Amino acid sequence: MLKLLFSFAVLALCVGARTEHDLPQLKLPWGTWEAARFPGDEDIYVFRNVRFGAKPERFGAPSFPDWEDDSIQDSGGGRSCIQINPNGLKNPPGGRNLIYEEPDTSIIEDEDCLFLDIYVPVKAFDKDSTRLPVVVWLYGGAYAFGSKDQFSPLYTGQSLLEASRYGTIFITGNYRLGAFGWLAGSYMEDSGLPNAALYDQALLFEWVQEYIDQVQGDRYGVSAWGESAGAGSIMHHLIREDGEKDPSFNTFLVQSPAFEWQWDNSKDGALDKAYRMFSELTGCGDKYDIDCLRNARSAKLIEANQQFFGKVKQTGMAPVGPSVDGKWIRTLPTIAFSQGKYWDNIWSTVVSHCANEAQSFIPAGMDSQAKFNSYLAMMFPGEKLSHIRDQIRQQYKCSAFHHDNYTTCLKEVIQDSTFTCNTRDLYDAYSDRSYMMEYAYPFRVLAYHASDLIPLFSNNVQQVVGLLSKVLRSRLLAKIYAKVLEGLVATRYKAYLASFAMNGDPNNLPRTTRLYWPVADGNHDRLRSVLQVRAPGFLHSAFRLTSDDQNSRNRCEFWNDIAQQIVGLKDGKVAVENEEQAVIHKLPSIFEEL
Repeated sequence: MLKLLFSFAVLALCVGARTEHDLPQLKLPWGTWEAARFPGDEDIYVFRNVRFGAKPERFGAPSFPDWEDDSIQDSGGGRSCIQINPNGLKNPPGGRNLIYEEPDTSIIEDEDCLFLDIYVPVKAFDKDSTRLPVVVWLYGGAYAFGSKDQFSPLYTGQSLLEASRYGTIFITGNYRLGAFGWLAGSYMEDSGLPNAALYDQALLFEWVQEYIDQVQGDRYGVSAWGESAGAGSIMHHLIREDGEKDPSFNTFLVQSPAFEWQWDNSKDGALDKAYRMFSELTGCGDKYDIDCLRNARSAKLIEANQQFFGKVKQTGMAPVGPSVDGKWIRTLPTIAFSQGKYWDNIWSTVVSHCANEAQSFIPAGMDSQAKFNSYLAMMFPGEKLSHIRDQIRQQYKCSAFHHDNYTTCLKEVIQDSTFTCNTRDLYDAYSDRSYMMEYAYPFRVLAYHASDLIPLFSNNVQQVVGLLSKVLRSRLLAKIYAKVLEGLVATRYKAYLASFAMNGDPNNLPRTTRLYWPVADGNHDRLRSVLQVRAPGFLHSAFRLTSDDQNSRNRCEFWNDIAQQIVGLKDGKVAVENEEQAVIHKLPSIFEEL
């Protein structure tokens, strides 16, 4: 009997040891990656630093690796594309980002950076497991900084997998940033690849379609999620080639989709000037010579990239971002959506914005009409666009509407043009399937840009305190904020979004006292049935349905009209910023395919 018991004990130990060591493997043509247990949750496997692209040619298209390798790859450390350090800039492109940390030296920044991480429930590898829906996350960072490994616990899959009861897979991957990923213009259209970062992201979605079945993912149930620049990128996937190109996802969730309009791809126009500025900073001269840039030392381009963003004269502005290129982006997104030139085969959407998006993007000392005018002149420069600036001044009337408070006046301009009217454009395109949200926690005035990342990705009070103590400058205030958020808001907030991740409907995961969140009502100037998230009170819940005064039809139609004037659709011509250029280019010549 003792021998039998001993035999069973040895067998149990062997089975346990084998289970621990026989970890799932992801076998790709170019290498094998072994899973590891996620340190914060034993019910999650993570495949780290999975290569989804070969090192791309500088300013060229990405591609899957073309070599064969069946060996297990090193998954240690972190991988990031080249990024700027916004703390080293007087006028950072993403506004004043108080939670940004100095670059982690353990994370390798390199041009060979197309890697992804996959978070998979352990139970997905059970024999009777069905394929799971997949969320692909695109990080924000003003198109200039960020990575899959930055701002932990942000961008990890733990919170979403737990909220979905381990019923989803979460993927986050890198894409090129700054000049490396977003140089554009007429010369780049002829000699390089404008908007190269969008192609990196597209390759990531293609990888999911090709290989996600190996980790029990459902290629037919892919949802694209992103915040700020990541959300703005998703908008540009929807209008790719006038909406004729399948973006390889079925649903999407966007938080604060943001981008500046970059439309002047005329010869020697604004985008070409940006290219020449960057070229000069690298030592290649103020000329068009992409071979020089491609042959330059990486260290020189990294230094030039930081200096490039240092040339920006106003907080919140950036020299590069998604730009009209005649192929992928044929016109500004607001025009494409209003003309029906977008991918319509989307099942459902969640579109969210923060209640005080633009606060951190306002330049300090905005206290006069002259400074307000100066900012507008940077948004819409040149004599040819003076009528645009006049219309904006007339629309916002800083003296009459804001009592000469130019900070508040400019905040509305930035909010509408860069953030909230993007959400309206998406709603108008997908009005019968869009769940709309305003994140106003704890109060509207304190709901800054990116603050909604905290309840999505945090897993406990300690993590929230760690993120907030830098912003609030008080650990006590951070603890109060965190306890209310985690105790009364975050669980239900994540339940809505996890339900959406699983089946495209935010209402299918049961929670007590659950408020039903319907598709928004767009039959009025202001959207109605918008889910507002705020601090709970004695007489009200943290969640309520309300109307949204920040993306009304009237104010967003104004910006759509401005966009159409800028690209010249109303008179059949394209407005160019270059004062010395004599020829006004006709639309077909600007937007013809490469």
